[in-house]
Parts: sequence; structure tokens; C-alpha cells
Amino acid sequence: MSANNKRKSQSLDSLEREILVLRRKAKQLEGKMDENLDYFQQHSGSLFIRSLLPRRLEGELGSGNPILDSILKNERLQKVLIRLADKLADKLGDGLNWLVDRVFKK
Repeated sequence: MSANNKRKSQSLDSLEREILVLRRKAKQLEGKMDENLDYFQQHSGSLFIRSLLPRRLEGELGSGNPILDSILKNERLQKVLIRLADKLADKLGDGLNWLVDRVFKK
């Protein structure tokens, strides 16, 4: 085997090893993305509601409406709204999955 062929063989072997490493890394990243998507699907309702609830920022309330802010500051109400939003998001997700299955199923 000539020196040129030996170098090509070694570089081909190293490329194949690198491809294997990259495939493993891609598989790990796919798993992480699946976990993140599952988390988002499970908590999207509460994330949405929490984004609407007023928060104190530098002494100011979030919505600017004092009546709405005083009602939404109630922690018990916030917990109920978050639970309702989670249930609604679950039902909405189930409905969308059913619809997609019905429309795209052949």
C-alpha cells in the first residue's frame, strides 16, 4: 500500500468515526428536543396563563388596570386559573391530535 493510499484510508476511517460520533450526538439532541416538546405540551396552558397574570415590576402592576390587577393578585385564583388552563390545553391538544389524525389519515 502506498503512502497516499494509507493516508486516504486513515482519513476515511477518521471520517467514518466522526460520522458515528455526530450521529450519536444527533440522536441525543433529538431526545432532548422530544423531552422539551413534551414539557411544553404539558405546561403550555399554565405558561400562557402565567404570562397574563400581573406581576410587580419596579412598583408597577402588569396589566395597568387596577381592578383587574387586584383580582388577579389573588394566589388561590391564580392557582385555579393555572389548573384550568392546563386542562384546557390538554383538551385542545387532544382535539387537535384527533383532527389531524382524521384529516391526514388515509
